[in-house]
Amino acid sequence: MIVPLLHQWTKANALFKPPVINQCRTIELKLTKLWHKAVETSLGKGNLARKNEFLHTLVTLFDILTCKCSIQLCSESNCSHSGKRENNSHIDCGCPREKKIPVLELEFIKAQRTKAEGQGIPPINVNATKLSELVDLSLEVLEPPLTTSLTSQELRNLKETPMQVPKWPSHTQSVERCVKMVTEAAGHVYSHERRE
Repeated sequence: MIVPLLHQWTKANALFKPPVINQCRTIELKLTKLWHKAVETSLGKGNLARKNEFLHTLVTLFDILTCKCSIQLCSESNCSHSGKRENNSHIDCGCPREKKIPVLELEFIKAQRTKAEGQGIPPINVNATKLSELVDLSLEVLEPPLTTSLTSQELRNLKETPMQVPKWPSHTQSVERCVKMVTEAAGHVYSHERRE
């Protein structure tokens, strides 16, 4: 159950393993608690504030780090070496050395822990008559889908070698055909009869 989660953390940085992250049992308990919240929310239990609180947790980091110390960016603390080094963040951490967050990941962890509520999937204009009106691009800048699955190290490597972007079909007919095929395949695997 937690193997894919641990794999993602280890893929981001090889130092993300116990004791830097929680033990497997603790992670399982956190996941189970989150799952129960998801079930309650999907069943309509609780008020709107509780539902919004749960939805906010879905766009923030599922934090399994042992260290919960506050991270501060150089730009926030008017640091003299802001922008002059690879790591632009500080942490005043009293944790034992083996539990400390790797220095290269401080900036990423800070960003994930303080992710704004407005980030994530933008609202869709269902009354749009053109494809360009479907999403209001003036609201916020989101990370491109192609880079969301990349690790920090992979993003740093993109400075030297450009990313090879696959050519995705953008013709309306081919996209509709793909959606239809995926819908049909999903219907065979998980049909109405199997859902009930």
